[in-house]
Amino acid sequence: NITSKLTILDISDNFLRGTLPEDINLNFSELRHLDLSGNSFNGNLPMFFSDQLQMLDLSNNQFQGEIPYSIKSNMSCLLYLGLSQNNLTGDLFPKNSSLPNLRWLHLNNNRLSGTFPYALSKSMKLRIIDIQNNELSGELSSYLPVLPKLNILILRGNQFEGQLPVKICQMRDLHLLDLSENDLSGDIPDCVDNVTSWLGRSETAVGYLPDGSRNGIVFTTKGRRYIYKAVVLSFLMGVDVSCNRLAGKIPIQMTRLKGIRILNVSNNLLTGQIPSSLGNLVNLESLDLSHNNIFGVLPHELVGLGLLAAFNVSFNNLSGMIPIEHQFGTFESDSYLGNPDLCGHPLQIKCNGSTETPPIYARAEKSVSI
Repeated sequence: NITSKLTILDISDNFLRGTLPEDINLNFSELRHLDLSGNSFNGNLPMFFSDQLQMLDLSNNQFQGEIPYSIKSNMSCLLYLGLSQNNLTGDLFPKNSSLPNLRWLHLNNNRLSGTFPYALSKSMKLRIIDIQNNELSGELSSYLPVLPKLNILILRGNQFEGQLPVKICQMRDLHLLDLSENDLSGDIPDCVDNVTSWLGRSETAVGYLPDGSRNGIVFTTKGRRYIYKAVVLSFLMGVDVSCNRLAGKIPIQMTRLKGIRILNVSNNLLTGQIPSSLGNLVNLESLDLSHNNIFGVLPHELVGLGLLAAFNVSFNNLSGMIPIEHQFGTFESDSYLGNPDLCGHPLQIKCNGSTETPPIYARAEKSVSI
């Protein structure tokens, strides 16, 4: 029987449809790699999957119903689990779940509910968690465990509440953190500079997706959503906590994160002034502070951010003259809208109070971003 000896089955990215047979695993007793992603399979997932599987990718289909208990608790060899882009519902992993070797978890774009699965505290080898765009809720700080090897945590577009978990500060190899579009509140933790990788000192490569994986990481960069895959992820370092209810000032510790390329704290309730030491973040390519209650002037130190290609401070309470040196000569007026006391190019308000159009300044060439 040929199928009994098969170890890899990859029929991804075809036009296959229909339901999966309940006995699919009984016919492939030696199967280690099952990839059915990118098809049009539907119906419920089979109740039984072999505990010998190392990679299971069923993403980008039309599966519905709950995640089978066999996946949640009986797959000690599993390294990669991809169930994203389906119509799955119900809770994630029960407390007695155990996936000790799991490294990559992609459950994004479903309708999964419940709290963050604390059972993942047993999955100490996790490198990537992507559960964005689901219906998870509860206080994130109560359920998020410390995962010391975690590189990427994407929880965008859920209903998490409470304060930003200080446990994040103990995950020192984090490269990407996206907690945007939730209901988080309170201050940004002042321990963020404990994350070694954000300081630019990490020598650990990000946990690449395994060979053959169709799943990438969707992350907002320069105001747009991009899909990042494979080695490109190793160059991506960023924090996105936009669209929450975070308050307080931008902590001075955040201005020490010289390794990050993307910082987005827009659409919150932040106040205080922009720290001049933000000019120390020399690798920043995208900085979004818009839609907050930030006041004061734009620090001249920001003109030293030579890689900055996207900048937005619109709809705050900023005042004074807009810098025009270097990269700041390239930003359009929409970067500054909603700050009636700002003046100078590219706005139509001169700093002497005149509404005459200011002269066109020579614009610096944009730096090439990785």
